Amino acid sequence: MGVRAGWLRTVIAFVVVVAAWEALERVVGARFPVVPAPSAIVAAALGASNAIWLNLRLTLIESAIGLVAGSVLGLALAALFVAWPRAENALYNLVITVHSIPLLAVAPVLLIWFGVGIVAPTIIAALACFFPMAVNATRGLRAASAGALDLMRALDADPRQAFLRVRLPASLPYVMTALKLGAPAAVLGATVGEWLGTAGIGYLLFSSMVNFQVPLLWATMLIAAAVALSGYVFFAGLELALVGWHARSASGA
Repeated sequence: MGVRAGWLRTVIAFVVVVAAWEALERVVGARFPVVPAPSAIVAAALGASNAIWLNLRLTLIESAIGLVAGSVLGLALAALFVAWPRAENALYNLVITVHSIPLLAVAPVLLIWFGVGIVAPTIIAALACFFPMAVNATRGLRAASAGALDLMRALDADPRQAFLRVRLPASLPYVMTALKLGAPAAVLGATVGEWLGTAGIGYLLFSSMVNFQVPLLWATMLIAAAVALSGYVFFAGLELALVGWHARSASGA
């Protein structure tokens, strides 16, 4: 009941904000044309629905591939760090350095290397979600119970069996957290990668900006934000279904 009441309050607050925004725009809209009314944003989205969908579809493909690739590589690197601590000592600072480079600075370089197309935005999407997975998965793999690992050694299990049966299940809550962070980051990375391209939501944002199509710019921006939020919500629900026990045990501890 409390959850339903919370959602109801959220919906009411959203409706009130949109209604106030619409009313305020009708009063002072001529003075601030860069902030269109919600009705103008909806009209622009409907008028350009075909173009938005075609570009959004490309961004979704790039984001999905980037999320899978970046997450798999991050998990593999975390497994390497746990299995071979010297690798972490040698590579962790390099990973931090790569992560600190702004995605917007990487995009032109990748565009020169790979040209206009799906490759550069996909790589940027993968880079955006690689670091959260590498860090969280490393913590998760090391969160395995020492008693369970001792038991596996007593049963003469090899490292691969200990990884699959103990470390990997223990890391699942951390991996789900990384996916919740990585899904919006992948959308952001793909959008940044498309900024200098010829297709995708990022390209549509840039095109709307330079052509001063303000309602379309806002519509595209809000759709991109909704897609990123949807990715977070999806993995939050998946986390609740798969590792809800972890949250309950943490709250009960």
